[in-house]
Amino acid sequence: RRAREARRGPRRETPALFAVCPMSGLKSSEDRRRERELEEARKAGTIPAERDADGNEINPHIPQFMAQAPWYLNAEGPGLKHQKNLKQKGQVASATDFKPRGQKAGPAATYFRKGACTNCGAMTHSTKDCVERPRKKGARYSGKDIKPDEVTVDMAYDYAGKRDHWAQFDPAAHMDKIRAHEAEAEVRRKAAQQKKLGELAARERKRERRGKGKEGGEGDSATDTDTDGSVGPSDDEKVDEAEQVIIGQDVKAPAGKAKASVRNLRIREDTAKYLLNLDVNSAYYDPKTRSMRDNPLRGSALADASTFAGDNFQRATGDAVQMAQLQLYEFEAYEKGQSMQMNADPTTVEMMNKIYREKKEKLKDTRSNKILEKYGGQQHLAAPPKELLFAQTEDYVEYDRSGGLRAGKEKAVAKSRYEEDVLEQNHLAVWGSHFDTTTFRWGYADDHSTLRNSYSTGAAGRRAREMAAAALSAPAAAAGSGDAAGGAAAAAGGAGGGGGG
Repeated sequence: RRAREARRGPRRETPALFAVCPMSGLKSSEDRRRERELEEARKAGTIPAERDADGNEINPHIPQFMAQAPWYLNAEGPGLKHQKNLKQKGQVASATDFKPRGQKAGPAATYFRKGACTNCGAMTHSTKDCVERPRKKGARYSGKDIKPDEVTVDMAYDYAGKRDHWAQFDPAAHMDKIRAHEAEAEVRRKAAQQKKLGELAARERKRERRGKGKEGGEGDSATDTDTDGSVGPSDDEKVDEAEQVIIGQDVKAPAGKAKASVRNLRIREDTAKYLLNLDVNSAYYDPKTRSMRDNPLRGSALADASTFAGDNFQRATGDAVQMAQLQLYEFEAYEKGQSMQMNADPTTVEMMNKIYREKKEKLKDTRSNKILEKYGGQQHLAAPPKELLFAQTEDYVEYDRSGGLRAGKEKAVAKSRYEEDVLEQNHLAVWGSHFDTTTFRWGYADDHSTLRNSYSTGAAGRRAREMAAAALSAPAAAAGSGDAAGGAAAAAGGAGGGGGG
């Protein structure tokens, strides 16, 4: 039998795919026709839609390849659960949720474990993510100084939490830095204030010593302080700008650094330069650079009283002229082959300019001395100004018939350091405007009073004083004429007696 079966070959069996089995899922043509009609009726809306296990309606227009569940899911009934994500979603953390960092999970291991970091021996990170110092011989090979594992929390962040640079930031830790910075700034402020107090005390002692030495060297000569000449302050009254230090000022800048200053800014109480003259034809104001080059009050009566004369006036005063001369010297030196840069090395440029000016002055004096020695004419060099020689200037002044000023500017009267044109006690003239030739005393010109701080009596008082002076001078004149008549009579009597004898 075995030989016959071997000659016959293997037995041919019916495949399981086509085997008729109640569990095979094969349907007859009648079942398929009934399902097709049912599906068409659902699509047409004549019968209600099919529902899944949760009681939700299934859209009959969904294609079969989407509605039919794969065989490996072992779906019990119709539904769309197989289209949903099978992964369970974790809790999404926001940017404000706290995530512990740097905490240790427990004591360190005593031996190297497989899969740990080869550098420090911790299991919670890899070698490329290790923040420890790279060792010459890692923990994998040495088995020493194995670091403990860190606490790791798996937190799923949202879109903002992943991209927030200030996530997991603790503001309480930053307050410690602020307090440390404030303490350091307070120490620097006190040190700077003590330094300024010491410098101010040293300058004060130096000024006192200078004043004592000047008092010892002066003589007993007295000067007339009542004159109207301009008397400047003494050296003791002069205080440098560097010495005008405000002791209580808040020194915010660190020691050794200059304070930052902004150009073209003004004090808020001052009037803006573009509001000094609202005439559209006045000086042009550039709002972008905040500059007004010309004087906005030029030619007006308020030009002298104004504190702003234009930006060009500021550029022509102070050290601006000297800076321009240095730049001109730098350009001339560059043209002659010398390489100098004022911005990079201003000290060298200034020293070279100083040496150049000294040599130039010395050469000029030498040349002029040689010419004077050869030809003479030293007396013509000390000539007076042209204003004194020709008795005229370039200033144009126009007057009307009554003598009033019509155009131009009158010659300024030199003022003294004392107050002028101060009227007192209802007087119309100042003290010293009248001189009485009879009493040789100064007085007021409106009422000819020679008593200082007397109340003004006007023209009536002046007439009364003139009458009183005339009355005082009348008896003296009468007495003088009587003495002259008596002398003449005596002379006549003497002559008659002589003739009779």
